Order: sequence, then structure tokens, then C-alpha cells
Amino acid sequence: MSDFRDTNAEQRELREAIAAGQEVLYHLDSVGKSLDSASNWGIWDMLGGGLFVTWAKHSKLDQAREAARKAQQACRVFARELKDVQMQLDSSLQLDGFLKFADFFFDGFLADIMVQSRIGAMRDDIRRQRAYIERTLQTLRSRLQSINQE
Repeated sequence: MSDFRDTNAEQRELREAIAAGQEVLYHLDSVGKSLDSASNWGIWDMLGGGLFVTWAKHSKLDQAREAARKAQQACRVFARELKDVQMQLDSSLQLDGFLKFADFFFDGFLADIMVQSRIGAMRDDIRRQRAYIERTLQTLRSRLQSINQE
């Protein structure tokens, strides 16, 4: 009976970790979409798009910053859930850099070209972090499937 309870508890913990990881992916995707849009507006901005274009770009950067905050919170939950299944979240996944990046933008001291460059770097980081979360989720799913087959 104890083995059955242990198995059920482990299954539950794995499912919770998977759900938490999926939440991180959702928010990372939101950051990525906002950065993609900001990048598109930024190109127009560099071509002299005017006040509306600048506003639209910064609006998308605001959305990216908010999504990054939510992703950071989701990462904290995911890290706790991973500990419950004896796994760790890669410490380089922390999204503090996203928040600092976004705050830096809103000081308004950067040239448009530098902003575009930084947006591109952040988009690359999002893709890298998303791939890491996907690999971690695959490991969790494999463990859950293994337990379910026992």
C-alpha cells in the first residue's frame, strides 16, 4: 500500500511540475511575441516612423516587461516544483536580466539602433530559455510515463 501511495504522490508532483513548466512557456511565448512586435515597430522607428511608431514600440516593450515579470514568477514556482521531484532549474534561466533590460529602455537614453540590437539579443535569450524549459518538460513527461507503465 505504501508503494502505491508513493507512486501516486510522485505522479502528482510530476504533474504539478509539468503544469508549472507549461506556465513558464506560456509567459516566455508572450515575452517573445511582444519583443517580435517591438522589433518590427523598431524598424519603422529607425526609418523615421514618427511619434506613433515610437509609442507603439514602447507599448510592446511595456508588454514584454510585464510578461517577463510573470515569467519570472512562474520560474520561481517551477523551481519549487522541480525540487519536489529532485530536479533543479538552471540558475541561468532567471529572468532578472529581462526586467533590468526593460527598465533600461524606459530611461529613454538609447539610440534606436541600440534598442533594436538589444531586442534581438533578448529574443535569442527567450528562444534559448524556451528550449531549456522544453527539454526539462520532456524529462518530466518521460519520468511520469515511466511511472505510469509500472
